[in-house]
Amino acid sequence: MYMVPAGAGARWSRTGPRIGRKHLRCHSTECYISTLKAQLIRLLLHDQGIAFTDDVIDKKDWPAMKPTLNLAFGQMPAFWDGDFQLVQTGAILRYLSRKHGTYGSNDTEASLIDMAYDGIEDFYQRYIRMVYDNFANRKEKFLAEMVPNVILPTLQKLLMTNKNGEGFLVGDKISFADYHLFQFLDALMGLSASACLEAFPVMKAYYERIKARPGINKFLASDLNQKRTFNNAGH
Repeated sequence: MYMVPAGAGARWSRTGPRIGRKHLRCHSTECYISTLKAQLIRLLLHDQGIAFTDDVIDKKDWPAMKPTLNLAFGQMPAFWDGDFQLVQTGAILRYLSRKHGTYGSNDTEASLIDMAYDGIEDFYQRYIRMVYDNFANRKEKFLAEMVPNVILPTLQKLLMTNKNGEGFLVGDKISFADYHLFQFLDALMGLSASACLEAFPVMKAYYERIKARPGINKFLASDLNQKRTFNNAGH
């Protein structure tokens, strides 16, 4: 996807942008890992009211386009702010969070946000392995054992360390770790037809609060988002 602030005045070609004024752009490919990772960036931008254009590269176009982008690790999502390029979702989120106030109010909060993000990422990687390693046979066990016995109790306990779980993961403001947790919960609910949070009322209330935020709610209900699939199996 490209992310361009409103009024940036940039025009695009297959070989790159013709830069007008300062702009942001970000690419992602229409495949599971890149798209779900890029979704975290979308959530932050929509929630913070940052106008941008979202253009997803189709998988069939990716081999031809990849050499033109000069990506540090040859993968998506990738992000540009003017001539400054970033890849790796965590790096992109931290860059945007420093600029837009979603990285805590001090160094202690920033460190706790980093800790929460990395811990959520560890569980997210287990989810990815389940999806891609014999999904049909592993899904039931994952939902019956790993999710209710390990993942959700751990994450709800973490959430409750801050204001008994009635706010955000850290401090008084939403952070990029909250976007990661929300997106991960949304993916789990998609697998379980929303049933997985019923035994975790604090986590369920948190999920509903984040989802109800105006920018996020509008984005999730959009036609573009409704048509998006997050893995090759259609989950």
